[in-house]
Amino acid sequence: MSRPTASELRWPIDCDESKQQALDWAEGMSSQAIDYVLRSFIQLRSNALDSIDLTQDLEQLERDLTSNHFVEIQNLWVTETDGYPSFVPHHEYPEMGTRSPAPAKPPAYDFAFVWQVNHRVAWPIEAKVLPTPKTLALYLKDTSKFIDGTAAPFSSQGSQLAYLLRGTCEEFFSELSLKLVGSTLVSTAQVAPEHRISHHSRKDLLPLSIHHLALLLVLDGQD
Repeated sequence: MSRPTASELRWPIDCDESKQQALDWAEGMSSQAIDYVLRSFIQLRSNALDSIDLTQDLEQLERDLTSNHFVEIQNLWVTETDGYPSFVPHHEYPEMGTRSPAPAKPPAYDFAFVWQVNHRVAWPIEAKVLPTPKTLALYLKDTSKFIDGTAAPFSSQGSQLAYLLRGTCEEFFSELSLKLVGSTLVSTAQVAPEHRISHHSRKDLLPLSIHHLALLLVLDGQD
């Protein structure tokens, strides 16, 4: 990264104060971010998914789901913000902070909530379609990107979505708890049964909380 980006010149994150401000925003944003993701998924399932057999062999299912999920997030954002939101939802948001030199493309999140004050700071979200609660390899690969700092280099919070084709939230979290390295899942079932949190320390970066959300694509009685 020998050359700066325009965003790096406009929104530097080069002192303890700016890093603390980013941390405070991400932590304060957590409840709203999770609420938007969960409510928008309920809308997506009601408006589209419940009428489709998602267990058949479908092309580009993950990309299709995240794109349509993002539309529902955006619908909530437009309806509920008063014109002065602290964040903007962004689809396939590029993470310039961990880019390789051009012409390589920077890594990108499936979607993110971008801080209005500093557009380099985002509340990132990665999503994976899981055939069963046991098929965790690709999901855990995303977890590793968060922990090693490839994802969320300027944020203390982020989220991973598991779009489940089979199984229950409880089965998914049980399997995930066995595979997480260096952290345990913290239950938030009193708030949302499909939500757990893992906390991670990272070398030379802000500590990170990952919000894991299990989203059922097929409800009982549909398959």
